[in-house]
Amino acid sequence: MKDRFRIRVGGMTFINDKLLLITHIKNNKEYWVVPGGRVEFGESAEQASIREFKEELDLDIKVINFLFYSESLPTDYPVHTLNLFFLVKSLTNDITLGKDPIIGKFDFFNKNQINNILLYPKINNIIYKEFDTWLEKIS
Repeated sequence: MKDRFRIRVGGMTFINDKLLLITHIKNNKEYWVVPGGRVEFGESAEQASIREFKEELDLDIKVINFLFYSESLPTDYPVHTLNLFFLVKSLTNDITLGKDPIIGKFDFFNKNQINNILLYPKINNIIYKEFDTWLEKIS
């Protein structure tokens, strides 16, 4: 397999003061992720965020602002990923999982639950530290 580089977006959105996360299931392993996905060629990060939320959760969102980035440099496969995270506001609270078989479920987490879940990339500490600030910005 050829080495690859990709850009992924993720949107931090809060519903009823809790952070919305989804699970991915790969190779019989289930873990939590921030909703989002790959940026397609010719697409802005903001456009990708809007598209991914619609595809994964049938949610219409508004991107508020850029929050932070992280890099994933896995050793078990040749993909270097740059993750761009945004604060997004859900325009509805009606969630329907998309048809992508990798997505298992969605759930909502309060600040104190964040450090107790398997989350990729491993940004639990950033979310925990900034949770209240982001929640205040979106309320």
